[in-house]
Amino acid sequence: MSRARETYFCLRIVEYTSIPLTLCLALYLLSGYGMISPVPNLVGLTYFASAKIHTLPLLRIATATLTILHFYGGALLLLNRNVRNERIRKSIKTLVLVIVLIFSLLIALSEIAVLLD
Repeated sequence: MSRARETYFCLRIVEYTSIPLTLCLALYLLSGYGMISPVPNLVGLTYFASAKIHTLPLLRIATATLTILHFYGGALLLLNRNVRNERIRKSIKTLVLVIVLIFSLLIALSEIAVLLD
C-alpha cells in the first residue's frame, strides 16, 4: 500500500472510531460518577443502573476495541505524516503493532478471567 493510501486509510480509522469511542467513554464516566455521586440521580442514573451500565461486558469490549483501533490508526497517521526515513518508519510501525498486540492480548486474557470467575 502506498504511503498516501495508508495515510488516508489511517485517517478514516481515526475518524470512524472517534465518535463511538467518545460515546463509550462518556457512558463509562457518567456511570462511574453515578456510583459515587448523587448528582447523576437527577437524570435517572441511580447507583444500581450505573453499576449495571459500568459493568456491561459489551461496553468493555466495545471501548477496548475502539481504543485499540483509534490508537493504531492515530499512531500510524502521525508516523506517516511526520517521519520521512523509511527504515525508522518501519521500525516504529513494528513497535506500534507489538504494543497493539500486547494490549489486545491483555484485554482478551482479562475477559477470559472475568468469564471464568
